Amino acid sequence: MVTEAVAELDAFIRHQRRRIATTQGRSTMSMTHLHVLVILDAEGAVPMSRVAETLLCSFPNATGIVDRMEERGYVERLRDERDRRLVLVRVTAEGRAALGRLETMRQQHLRALLQTMAADQQRTCRDAFRLLRQAAERVDATQS
Repeated sequence: MVTEAVAELDAFIRHQRRRIATTQGRSTMSMTHLHVLVILDAEGAVPMSRVAETLLCSFPNATGIVDRMEERGYVERLRDERDRRLVLVRVTAEGRAALGRLETMRQQHLRALLQTMAADQQRTCRDAFRLLRQAAERVDATQS
């Protein structure tokens, strides 16, 4: 049952990613930029080495990605106050706004899908989503 549930959720997540990628493809943000913004939004300012590690790429490659993101106003570089040699990358207000726009699109798409369902199916989805969130919170609590 777990394998089937994971397969169904994976298929849905792939559908959502394709939707975001095709919608987002009309703008200036790549999926890589989106990935970086999500990490920065969650973790705050991080060293360039963490950006490279997260993207599974070389430091020079990460530098180029951050350069382009900085040019578009999504991120900014700053020096660590304790160690001036350390360059940190932080999401900007424009980067957060871009994430907000994507989140709004994702939610609108999800609402449109749910609105095609009968009320009992919507309740089933709501309850399943709640159970997933609660399980995620329990797992996170045990791994902290």
